[in-house]
Amino acid sequence: MSSFLPQYDPDPESRERCLTGAQREYQYSYDYISPLAMVKNVPARDKFAFCWWLRVFQRIRDVIKNEFLIATKSDRERNFKELDDLSLLTSLRKGSAAKTVVRLTYELAQTYRGPAEPPDLEVYTELFQKIGLPPIAKDFHRDDAFAYQRIAGPNPVLLRQLGQLDDRLPLSADTFDSVMPGDSLDAALAEGRLFLVDYAGLEAIEDGNFPGYQKFLYAPLALFAVDKSSKELMPVAIQCEQTPGDENPVLTPRSDRYNWLIAKTIVEVADANYHEAITHLGRTHLFVEPFVLATCRQLATNHPLSQLLRPHFKGTLAINYAAHESLVSIGGAVDKLASGTIESTRAAAIQGAQSYRIDEAVMPETFRLRGVDDLATLPNYPYRDDSLLYWNAIERWVSDYLKIWYRDHGDLANDHELKAWFDELQSPEGGRIQGLREGELDLDYLVELVTLVIFTASVQHAAVNFPQYDLMSYAPNMPLACYAERPWLTPNATESDYLRMLPPLEQAKLQMNLGYVLGKVHYTQLGKYPWRYFRDPRVQAPMKAFQNRVKTIDEQIRDRNQTRRAYKFLLASGIPQSINI
Repeated sequence: MSSFLPQYDPDPESRERCLTGAQREYQYSYDYISPLAMVKNVPARDKFAFCWWLRVFQRIRDVIKNEFLIATKSDRERNFKELDDLSLLTSLRKGSAAKTVVRLTYELAQTYRGPAEPPDLEVYTELFQKIGLPPIAKDFHRDDAFAYQRIAGPNPVLLRQLGQLDDRLPLSADTFDSVMPGDSLDAALAEGRLFLVDYAGLEAIEDGNFPGYQKFLYAPLALFAVDKSSKELMPVAIQCEQTPGDENPVLTPRSDRYNWLIAKTIVEVADANYHEAITHLGRTHLFVEPFVLATCRQLATNHPLSQLLRPHFKGTLAINYAAHESLVSIGGAVDKLASGTIESTRAAAIQGAQSYRIDEAVMPETFRLRGVDDLATLPNYPYRDDSLLYWNAIERWVSDYLKIWYRDHGDLANDHELKAWFDELQSPEGGRIQGLREGELDLDYLVELVTLVIFTASVQHAAVNFPQYDLMSYAPNMPLACYAERPWLTPNATESDYLRMLPPLEQAKLQMNLGYVLGKVHYTQLGKYPWRYFRDPRVQAPMKAFQNRVKTIDEQIRDRNQTRRAYKFLLASGIPQSINI
């Protein structure tokens, strides 16, 4: 299809008719995750492709086999042959085979629940049979692994530099010195090596008890410092709630072994809940959907910007619609696993999306605002270092592409479809996006905005979605709920006290299964557009340049991983074009 700005289209009547039809087809709903903008009904063309279903089904098949292997021996002997005889393609096409899969999954889910209070960590390890045990299970208890997940984990977006001590976390110089020998609190603060992770945003979430377990969520403060010698981030202190006091002591690596492990786990629970509701659901899935709708409704299919964006929207409406119907519905997986009630968890996702302002989300501005943009004070920050490479590459590609059509300000000013798109994004009757610039669009701002959308749909979503298997499927590393009330108050805590706060085996198994499916389905790849997708020959050179830059970035990350703890979530092969899982 040839691309035209609307003012140059030789057939404006046909173009207008198509847009009118699209506006009838893509309608807003503000009821599903109210008041956010979502599609009322997913059009047929936007539903999941067969190739997507095939990849998902392969992972579900692994989950079912894993269920067999952790079930009792009699259950295995009864069901193994039945599973092995299923044809993957037949199961997708024939209702009877698909029903067999569902029945077997349900039956096996009843066969192994494990003890209510796990006797040791080994029982969590034994859940992984067909599903491989993630490497984090071997060293999650280490302080360096705990710190590393703040800069290379599923939620690497909260660390911020401290310019002065935070009164909510009283820490003496002597306590700091005992944790960081050879360093001092004053020096770390003056040199910009002190960092805080603050989960105050979780205080509004109400503790849940579905499906039958009382769950707890706390809003901790976690203090970190960059070691003067190793230059690595290390944990210094944790306070498990926001207000200091006798029932909320400051715990450090010098505290009793299990009290410190309990404190770190409180942080991991908070991180997991913040990640799922805000960083992942609110600020990738729900953030991108209004852009999908406005693009389909206001930009003709042969508009150059529409053609650039649509590959980065493939599957997004379908996965978001499925999420609100099942994943974040009452009684759904999030209701079962997350710490809070489903109503308060959804409210956190909504608040996360609404507070995500465009003017603060743009990279590298987001790193500057948190004070983590300086390599001298924070040399090792894999998420920052790798994501910025892609940001720059995408920005260059978007700029080169748009300049083909917007040759001067007149081309931009006379594009009435672009103006309608921009107006609808921020309209209360449209996308309800916050933080968009007021007034007339200019090319530089358009490039920045489109870069953010493509980056969020591809790189950012990959960074926060795919750690769900590697780092979150092993429940002791990052539980989605705490199952003991204020466990850090137990003096001289034991292993039993620690285990009591971890998820019951039934919950851990569901967390493993969900993390595996969501974290192992890769469909499409950044930069790989369909053959002859862009028909205009002027696009070929900048597209090839972008693809080469992506390839070079992949090589750079592989080189970096030779000298650091491997951060693989932003390898090019693992970044889909769009949010589709």
